[in-house]
Amino acid sequence: METLLGALKGSFLLCGQLFLIIVPLTIFYEFLKSREAALGENRRSFAGISGNGLIPLLTGIVIGLTYGAGVIIHSIRSTDIRKREAFLILLYLSICHAVIEDTLIFVVIGANGIVLLLGRFFLATLLTYLVHKAGGKR
Repeated sequence: METLLGALKGSFLLCGQLFLIIVPLTIFYEFLKSREAALGENRRSFAGISGNGLIPLLTGIVIGLTYGAGVIIHSIRSTDIRKREAFLILLYLSICHAVIEDTLIFVVIGANGIVLLLGRFFLATLLTYLVHKAGGKR
């Protein structure tokens, strides 16, 4: 019985920690959505990703692929994001998605968060930039 109570206590503690991670991220996503028009006016590009692509990219980075995919699909249908740019966004997100949520969850179970963050951002940025540059030389 003592083992069961210990497991329940640990489970509730973990659920509480996950709740404290996920709720603020969902609020952040809603804030990003409200700023979509202002970010879309940005004419700079990052490795082939325009201002219109920043919302789906940031959403995917912060919250994850599940929300990011819905935002990307909506953005492609409602803005001038081209297929190539959508590909670059998804390429970046395939390596570097849900960095806050995933990192915090892995830190809770004992991983080194700094190593996870730096490695994912570096690899995603490098690979996306290289693919963008290689695609422009056709």
